[in-house]
Amino acid sequence: MKPTMKPVRLSTLCSLLTLTMLNACAFAPWPKSEVKGDTPETRVHSAEENLQAKPEDAVPRKDILITQEQAVQELLTEAEKQRSAGHFVEANALYDRVIALAPNNVRAIAGKASITREYAHSKRLDQARAMLDNQNSEGAWSILRNILMENPDNKEAQQLQASIRASRDVAQTEPPRLKPPFQKPVSLEFRDANIKMVFEALSRATGINFILDKDIRADAKATVYIRKASIEDAIEMVLATNGLQKKALTETSALIFPNTPQKVKDYKELMIRSFYLTNASAKQVASTLKTVLKTKDVVVDERLNMIVMRDTPEVIHIAEKLVAANDLADPEVMLEIEVLEISRSRLQELGIAYPNQISVNSRIPVTTSTAGSGIAVTSTVATDSPLTLEGLLNLNSSRFDVSPNPAVNFRKTTGDVNLISNPRIRVRNNEKAKILVGDKVPIITTTSTANVGISENVTYIDVGLKLDVEPRITLDDFVNIKIGLEVSSLGDRTTTRNGATVYTIGTRNASTLLRLKDGEMQILAGLIQDEERKNASKLPALGDIPILGRLFSNQEDRKNKTEIVLAITPRILGNIRRPDAEISEYWSGTENGISDKPQLAAPAGGGSQAASGPAVESTSEAVAADATGVSSEDAAIAQPGVAAANARPPAPTAPVNAVPAPAAQPAVEGVDLSR
Repeated sequence: MKPTMKPVRLSTLCSLLTLTMLNACAFAPWPKSEVKGDTPETRVHSAEENLQAKPEDAVPRKDILITQEQAVQELLTEAEKQRSAGHFVEANALYDRVIALAPNNVRAIAGKASITREYAHSKRLDQARAMLDNQNSEGAWSILRNILMENPDNKEAQQLQASIRASRDVAQTEPPRLKPPFQKPVSLEFRDANIKMVFEALSRATGINFILDKDIRADAKATVYIRKASIEDAIEMVLATNGLQKKALTETSALIFPNTPQKVKDYKELMIRSFYLTNASAKQVASTLKTVLKTKDVVVDERLNMIVMRDTPEVIHIAEKLVAANDLADPEVMLEIEVLEISRSRLQELGIAYPNQISVNSRIPVTTSTAGSGIAVTSTVATDSPLTLEGLLNLNSSRFDVSPNPAVNFRKTTGDVNLISNPRIRVRNNEKAKILVGDKVPIITTTSTANVGISENVTYIDVGLKLDVEPRITLDDFVNIKIGLEVSSLGDRTTTRNGATVYTIGTRNASTLLRLKDGEMQILAGLIQDEERKNASKLPALGDIPILGRLFSNQEDRKNKTEIVLAITPRILGNIRRPDAEISEYWSGTENGISDKPQLAAPAGGGSQAASGPAVESTSEAVAADATGVSSEDAAIAQPGVAAANARPPAPTAPVNAVPAPAAQPAVEGVDLSR
């Protein structure tokens, strides 16, 4: 049967072509301007051609500067976007284009260096992921720690560290443990044994080579009963109860020395760590490190906000956690404030305003005549002259003046004013912010100084709405706000005897402390000023007649009422993130020494005296009350001469001075017992 071909509809073919074109556009995005050939470089080149055509003109020179700056910013923005997305090749090419336009551009040069570092970080992150897949969380943690030291904002490293913390079975406050095979149980039973024999037994059980310092006395004794404890715990118990310290030389070798200040200085290696702080003050954090860790070698660089510290690795490790707990960004809050000033005024004036003053003038009419062009002009002008006795005798109605002029008043005015101010201000935690909506009014003061003269000083005072706020953000997303509100206005103006102008200033104040939830609005109202005035101008006696007295008086009633309403809404922009448990709580050693893990037993004495003094007995919680002996399965090692394996181990006794001579010591390969 021959295959038959069905005809394809034209609409189907068009749909397939459209989908193909859309997919091609989706997988090969090109900027619209770049497709048309309008690239940043072409725009700069066009501006350069315009400048070459008109080298004397300042406009093309200005255009090329602006065009070049815009092109550089456009390329830098795209390069940083590609770098953030992990597209290092594309970002590097964009930075090269920026350097071609501006060879000394600092951001482009730094961006290329950052790409090199971030590319190396990406490879190390792959190594950390591979270690996590192989259950090697300690190695992965070390790599992530180094990455975050170089770039604290690396999101992938932060996420991997968080996943390691979440996957740990034990709390962060538990002491660190050795990995297998050093976690297998071991049993040790010694009584009044030579300390060197104890380390010989530990070496045979663990495969670790112990090198003993020459100052450890050969006659030092120890009594140890350990049943089914881990090798790490056994080593730590022996060291802690005999006043000894260890220093790891290799993965299978350790140096044992007396825990004395001089020996610690001789053997404990120091490291230098530089802490670049982002938010906290370097001076304050350095003070915290000196107080808590008792370290002395701490240097502060306030210019770089950096701390340089030199100490043992254990102290440096604890200092890292202290710095991480202190170097947190201050939270910020956006305060949305609405201030409404509602003012209502009422004025009513009704009545007849009669003159309140009658005076006699001294004007005398003077007649003048002028002639010109055949026409005579006569004019009379009243001139002021001193009032004489003759003028008083010849008084008439034209010589009397009244003021003010009589008037009939009938008016009523009303006014409503609503002033709304809606400022928004962003404030850091525990910082003060001020808002002023109004004017600065000049006040002139005059000072008179002998033999100098009079001098004037101008000072300005704030008049209007003044708001002072101080927020304190808590970890539970509440904001405690200290508010000080002052509303002032200019009153009457007064002129002093020296001619200076002063004002009466009316003020209303309110201060309070609020506790608001994030996004909660609080309205403060009740700042009301209610003013009512009544003025009456009457003719004597006639104005006091009931009812008819209104015809001989002028009444003025004035009412003013002003109210201030304040609405405030806090919106937290970024609160303090609680540090992880590893940073909030951790071991720090004893009063006499800093350590990043706890001592399993307290030392019985200090320094070499504990190692050379009476026998020190130490037991662990794993000691069985009816131990059945030491088996090879537990890697048990018993000193010759101790009770039989099936015998109950003796209870710990007080240290004794008389130490019985131990039996002959067995020869052990790899351990030097000659010292």
